[in-house]
Amino acid sequence: MINTKFTNWDSYWLVNFERLNIFFDYLYTIKGLSNNSISSYKDDFKSICLYVWDKNWFIENIGLKKKLDYSKINSKENIKDELFIENFTHKIISEYLLELKKKGFKESTINRRYSSLNQFFSFEVNESRLKENPMDRIERITSKRVLPDVLSEEEVEEILNYIRNSFNTGSESKKKKSLRTACLVEVLYATGMRVSELTKLKLADLRLSRRILNVIGKGNKQRIIPITSRAHDIIVNWMNYIPEDSVYLFPSYGINGHITRDSVNKLLVDISLSTNIDRKRLTPHKLRHAFATHIMNRGADLRVVQELLGHSSISTTEIYTHILDKRLVDLLKKSHPLSKDGI
Repeated sequence: MINTKFTNWDSYWLVNFERLNIFFDYLYTIKGLSNNSISSYKDDFKSICLYVWDKNWFIENIGLKKKLDYSKINSKENIKDELFIENFTHKIISEYLLELKKKGFKESTINRRYSSLNQFFSFEVNESRLKENPMDRIERITSKRVLPDVLSEEEVEEILNYIRNSFNTGSESKKKKSLRTACLVEVLYATGMRVSELTKLKLADLRLSRRILNVIGKGNKQRIIPITSRAHDIIVNWMNYIPEDSVYLFPSYGINGHITRDSVNKLLVDISLSTNIDRKRLTPHKLRHAFATHIMNRGADLRVVQELLGHSSISTTEIYTHILDKRLVDLLKKSHPLSKDGI
């Protein structure tokens, strides 16, 4: 039996968190996941623990766009073993996932939480702490992945032109800041790399004479990404402003020594306000989508895009297959001998 002195939410979550920490260590040291990814896992587990601890509070509060008041969560006289995460049954988990669906959570969010739970229980089974994985009795929601609204090539060019023009005017400090912004956006779009990869890009990762970057991606996997001559030139220009003792391409005085993803997001928000492009459409991830979409529109192979994006599975890259479908239709119309008859 679990010690019954843990009768409030904070204590209950702390006990679960300590159990989960073994799994989080595994994700970090063995799987090579980033702190940001592990933070998402923690949020997923906290969500289901909230549901199990106080279902009524969860139903009334989760999903609403308001600050959560955890002080309103009920306490209990004692805690049964079944309330702890290693003892969650498929019935409890199914009810939780169904509640998320009722609340209008996206299928992608529900599936991510399904995946988080499945990985944890699989880990517990592999470590011989559990005999079976309750997720084996729960079906994942099948959903078609849809490519989000993507910036057009003209819109990206408008953004880049705005930034390029901005570092030619103003004070020296303003020019430096504008040049850094231009370099950030140019490299993001030219490579399709993740913002977490960009912020941690080291000077030692640059192979400028060969116009390639050595990128460390998810799971500490390395991949080589070629860059355009324009991206090469602006990197070289920006490097003139980097302190000699800097390790990173985009250094900062923060604790990590490099610019943060939040800083990049804020820079893009400022650009969206100046260019009248919807701020929701101008994010690091949307630039990544634009990169993949635009090079596929121009003939890139799906496997090449997979390699450039750093996707471990081709199924992740298949979100872009509608572009291939359109290309094949256009090719058939142009090349088939019966196309003149309206095939």
